[in-house]
Amino acid sequence: MTTGTKIRLLREQRGWDQSVIANALSITQPAVSKLESDQTKLSWDNALKLGSLFDVDAEYFFNSAVNNYVYNNQKVNQLFNSEYAETDLEFIKTLYTEQLKSKEELITELKERVAELKNEVAELRKQVK
Repeated sequence: MTTGTKIRLLREQRGWDQSVIANALSITQPAVSKLESDQTKLSWDNALKLGSLFDVDAEYFFNSAVNNYVYNNQKVNQLFNSEYAETDLEFIKTLYTEQLKSKEELITELKERVAELKNEVAELRKQVK
């Protein structure tokens, strides 16, 4: 089932016209029509909005699993085909390990920054006294 079909079916199940979707996504009704007919692709941000609106996971609208994470303050979406061969398992494990490492590095950086800020606050308190 295509992304557009999924959107249309969810909308029709609720008895909504396209204007409800247009308002939720801050787009025009003709733009919704193009989404539902798969003439335009659904962005990840709009998938998140639709997921919230329809109470489904945003990944539902796509044919692939989406791994969305933040790396160095930039949103990164990595798409993987949900059907993978055993040979891809090592790649997925490696990617997972790299993501864990990135997460740990970010946590370490944040802890260091918090410590720096605590020291600055302590120094400022001394100056105020």
